Amino acid sequence: MPPTTITARRGSHVHLSASQRLRITNPSGHQVVDLWAFPLSPLVPTWLSTSQSRQKFGRITPTIDSTFVDTHRNPVLTLIEDTSPGVHDMLYPACDDHRYTEQGAEGHDSCAQNLRTELAAFVTSISPEQKQFYSLSELENKIKVWGWTPEPLNVFMNVSVIGETVGERDGAQTKMLSVQKPVCEAGDYVVLRAEVECLVVMSACPNDLLDTNGGKPSDAVYEVYTKAEC
Repeated sequence: MPPTTITARRGSHVHLSASQRLRITNPSGHQVVDLWAFPLSPLVPTWLSTSQSRQKFGRITPTIDSTFVDTHRNPVLTLIEDTSPGVHDMLYPACDDHRYTEQGAEGHDSCAQNLRTELAAFVTSISPEQKQFYSLSELENKIKVWGWTPEPLNVFMNVSVIGETVGERDGAQTKMLSVQKPVCEAGDYVVLRAEVECLVVMSACPNDLLDTNGGKPSDAVYEVYTKAEC
């Protein structure tokens, strides 16, 4: 599969077979890619869970050979290559219209809307038999109706956890989150291996109100290949 551009502020999706590789490249060095993965099976709909994965890792960030799991703790994707400094986020929710409205930017593009758009595009492109087998149309409808967004894996996002002393007793601290500009170089990439057949949705984050994308959203690129094509 040739490289595909995810246009700045927009989304894209790709259907992966088990063992296929997904390379996500950061051409500018400052673009965050929100990522979701949905295992395709006849079972109850599930998705890559960053909270379950954090507990599985015992860390708040992934490292090489970290396997992300779904809501049932089954393997979904494994990080097998990373040319960036390894700074990715598993804490922040996807930006959405509610957050932008709070910030005085009503109608702003958002990763949550990109997810809904890409899920709908996939569901409408498959046959009725596939819809029934994959059980994804039910999840897509709930996301649309409820306005709910699963937590994403924020590839290349730089979120620092900062401790601040708030009391004298035992040096009590409160932990704060600070979003900063990505620390990647232009052309850095990650490679994820699919552990199961799954749909992966990606969003070139449109946030231009913070340093999330260095203040200027840009394109991202992805490519799918097999081990034999490495």
